[in-house]
Amino acid sequence: MPNHNENLAIGWFTSEAPKDPLVDGCGLVMHAAEGENGELWARVGNRCLSAFRQLKNIEIHYLIALRESGAVYYAAAMDGARGMAAVPMMRPIAIDPFNSDPLVYAGVHQCVLGQIGFRVDTRVHAIQIQQLEDFARPFGTAHAGDSLSGNDNLEDMAELGGIWRVLDGNIHRTVAGALTRDDHAMAILDAGASSGLIHVLVDTGQAAAVAGLVWRARDRENFWLLKVSGEGCDLLRVEQGVETAVASDKQRRLKPNSTHSLQVLDAHGQVGCYLDGDRLFDRWFESEFLEDATCVGIWLNGGELRLRNFEAHPRAVSLPSEMQFDAPWLRFGEDVEYADDFAGVPGGLAGRAPSKGTHSWERTLGVGFIDVDGMGAARVRGTRESPDPGRSLYTLPWDESEFADLEVTITPPGSARGQHHYCRAGLVFWQDDANYLTFTAYLDDVYDGASIALFTKRHDFEELYDAVWTMLWKKIDWGKPFQLRIVFDGERFVVFVDGEPVMQRTLTDIYPDDPRLRITRVGLATNWEWGTDTGSVFSAFTARR
Repeated sequence: MPNHNENLAIGWFTSEAPKDPLVDGCGLVMHAAEGENGELWARVGNRCLSAFRQLKNIEIHYLIALRESGAVYYAAAMDGARGMAAVPMMRPIAIDPFNSDPLVYAGVHQCVLGQIGFRVDTRVHAIQIQQLEDFARPFGTAHAGDSLSGNDNLEDMAELGGIWRVLDGNIHRTVAGALTRDDHAMAILDAGASSGLIHVLVDTGQAAAVAGLVWRARDRENFWLLKVSGEGCDLLRVEQGVETAVASDKQRRLKPNSTHSLQVLDAHGQVGCYLDGDRLFDRWFESEFLEDATCVGIWLNGGELRLRNFEAHPRAVSLPSEMQFDAPWLRFGEDVEYADDFAGVPGGLAGRAPSKGTHSWERTLGVGFIDVDGMGAARVRGTRESPDPGRSLYTLPWDESEFADLEVTITPPGSARGQHHYCRAGLVFWQDDANYLTFTAYLDDVYDGASIALFTKRHDFEELYDAVWTMLWKKIDWGKPFQLRIVFDGERFVVFVDGEPVMQRTLTDIYPDDPRLRITRVGLATNWEWGTDTGSVFSAFTARR
C-alpha cells in the first residue's frame, strides 16, 4: 500500500476532482510530518513550498486569494497556535506568481486522515467564495510594493510603502524591471512595520548575475540578505557593517533566460528562504537579530538580470470584512474549585484532601497507585521493572456538569531516550464508569516524538482506533516538566501544552449522534497506550469552573 502523507488539499484546481492536487492549481496541502505532526505546504509554480512544521490538530482558517497570475495564501487559528496569526488576523503564508490556469474550481479534498487504522473525519465548518476589493488592488494586502517597471532611477516613491533609499550603486527602472550596471546595488524602503512575507520575481539573461532580497533592515550596516545566483544561494547577516555567512546552498541556483520566484517567510521567530517554492538550505532559521526592523528591499549586481513585482506583507493582516467567520470556541474557567500542591504528610493520594477544596481524592478506576511525597509532587507508582499496571483514574467530585477547566504539571520519568522510561500520564473528565474521557501523554523510546491522545469511553463502549491525538515533537521530553491544560464543555474541548493550543475537537466529530458528556468528576489519569507509565510526577493541579 502507498503512503498517503499528503492528506488534505484546499484551494483552486483545474477540475472538480483533481487527480493529484500536489501538481494542480493553487492550493494549500497538509503533509504528515510524523513526530512533528503537520507541515503546511503551498503550491508555488510546480513545487510545494513548505511554510512550517509542527502544525497541530486545531481549527484553522485558510484563505487563498487568486490573482491574475497565481495566488496569495493565508492562514489563521486561535491565539497562541504555532505558526499562525490569531483570528481575526491571518498570516500571509506564500505567494505563487506563476499559475495561469484559465478556469479553476474551488475545492476541499481529503485523501486520508489517520494512521495504522486510526480514523477521524476532518470537519469543514464553512466555505465562502467572494470577490475582495482589497485583495484585487495591486499587491493586495502588502504594506510595501513596487512593480519596478518604468524609465527612471529608483530614487522616488514606491508604488506602495514609502520612499526608496538607494544605499549602494544605482538602480534603474525599465519596462522589463529594475537593473543596475554597477558591481552591486541595494535599495530599501520603510514599510512601517515588520514584514512576514517578502517576494520578488527575478528575470535572468544569458550572463551570470546575482539578485537578492533585503529584510529586517535598519540601515546600510544592519540587515539580512538572501542572495541567489547561477552558482547557488547564500543567507547573510550584516551587523554594524560586518557581513556574516549564515548558510549556503549550492544545489539550488538561478538558470539563464528564466523567471524565478524568490521569497522569504519571517514570522513567529522563524525564517524560511525559498527559490521557486523550494526551501533553501534545507532548514528554517531562528534569530531575534533585527526582528523588529521595518525596512525591506532589493539587492542586485550588474548584468542582464532584472527584478520586478517586489512586495512585502506584514506578519499579520486582518481577515477581510466580507469573509468573517466565527472564532474558534474557547472558554477558560474563572473560579478555582480545587487546587493541590501535594504538600503535607507523604502517603497515597486516595483519601487525601487537596490544598483547596472541600472533598477528597478517590481512586475511581483501576488498580494503580499515585503516591504523594509531601514536597509538591504526586508520583505514579511505577518503575522500568514494574510499570504502572494500566489505566487508573484519581478524581474529585464536580458539580458543574457542563464545563471544567483542568490544569496540571507533569514531569515524565527518566532524563533521556533509551532509558526505557515511559510517560502515559494526563487528565480525566468523568461522567460514570460507562462514560468518560482520558487525555494522556505518550512518550516512548519506540517513536521519535511525543503526543497527547484522547481516549473515549461512551455508553460502555471504547474503540482504541477512535482515539484522537496530536504529535508534539519535543514539547514533551524525559525529565522536562510540561503544563497540560484542557478546557471542556461536555462536547467541545481544547488542549494546551505549555500554553500552546495543540488539539481542538468536538465529541460529535468522533460519534456524530452522541449526547454531551455530563461532567461529574475530574482528576488525574494514567493510561495504557502500547505500554504503561514508569513513574511520571504530577504537580500543581488546578480545577476551575
